[in-house]
Amino acid sequence: MGTMNLAEALLSGLKNEMDSVTVYSEAAERAQGEVAKFFSERAAEEKRHYNWLLEYYKKVQGGSTPNYDLAAEVFGMDYKSPLITKEFINRLAADQYLVTAVATATLMEATAISFYRSAAESAPAKELTSFFTTLMQWEEHHYNELLSLQDELTQRWFEKQQFEPF
Repeated sequence: MGTMNLAEALLSGLKNEMDSVTVYSEAAERAQGEVAKFFSERAAEEKRHYNWLLEYYKKVQGGSTPNYDLAAEVFGMDYKSPLITKEFINRLAADQYLVTAVATATLMEATAISFYRSAAESAPAKELTSFFTTLMQWEEHHYNELLSLQDELTQRWFEKQQFEPF
């Protein structure tokens, strides 16, 4: 976070979350079935992140101290989506736009992890450190799931390609 204050950190986090909402929402609109559901669920999670950050930002701007411990209760999620099956991978791999959306989302999650890690390390209060660390862990969950998905998509993509010129 460097010389960034709390309000600036929250605004940066808000922008990062909105970028993620956009990528996931647009991918969901383009997809169908379970693939659309997967992207819609990710968009909804990022909207929750955005709304929590917005609530905290408004409290900080109003001069009050937000309840940072709320994050620990809300973010406790560590699973691989049951939507990710072989058929799901095949459907996703069939659409280059969606494959690119996964790659973009993976990169965005990595950026969010780095941002929240930095914010946690330079936070002025223990509770705020915990809050940003929790956000970082949530994004790590997304990143690891997307990275695994991206690896499977890459393998499927190479199996499918005939390497012809454009």
